[in-house]
Amino acid sequence: MAYFLGREVDIFITQETAIAESGGAAQAVTVTSDAATFVAEASGVAGSCIPSLASDATVQKGIINDVTGIDLSITVSDEDVGPFLGKVFTQKVELRKELTVSFTRKKSNNFWDVMYNGPVAAAAFIEGDTPNAKRMGARFGVEFDSGPDCKISNGITYMPEILESGSTTATCYGYRMHVRLKDDTAGEIITIKNLVMTGHTVSLNADGVTEETCEFSTTIPAEMYTPDGANDFYLTLTPIAEL
Repeated sequence: MAYFLGREVDIFITQETAIAESGGAAQAVTVTSDAATFVAEASGVAGSCIPSLASDATVQKGIINDVTGIDLSITVSDEDVGPFLGKVFTQKVELRKELTVSFTRKKSNNFWDVMYNGPVAAAAFIEGDTPNAKRMGARFGVEFDSGPDCKISNGITYMPEILESGSTTATCYGYRMHVRLKDDTAGEIITIKNLVMTGHTVSLNADGVTEETCEFSTTIPAEMYTPDGANDFYLTLTPIAEL
């Protein structure tokens, strides 16, 4: 487990796709009229949208503001093999790694409330105008329909089947978080891939600042990335072979 104060790191969140196109225009996930939807990526407001992985410049739009702390927890799920007849030894076999990241920030809007609880705008939802659009948030990232247009996912499609548009080998499941150690603008970056949002809580304090905590989880190992220069991020998509 590792814990960083907000003043020690910069945190950016992006989609897991480098395309994120709908109608030929790049799209960023945002909240408009109290619903999760898309906005033209060029018009997205930094700190209030989740952009694509198209470039280092788009990643910077996904900065998470007013962070007070971030917690990284890495665990491994094992299975026992044995004991066998005449032997008492029990072997451990690794099933998967589990990584949980949660950040706490000063609450200034309803962005993360809507991302977790919903609703999702019907035009942006993979199911269209259904009851699920009114009750689900944008917790599972995006996927592509037969258009292929980028849509907010409902989370029920098998992870290796959520493919980057035009690709047969890379997945665009979930979100990606870039935790950059503050060293001017070229500090080491912990890149956490294929995250889904698993929790959101709000702490109310009559005498102080209201804070919110967002929790994400994944079973894909994190990448330790050393930038080549200022504002350089790890943009390679996850091969389905790693899932």
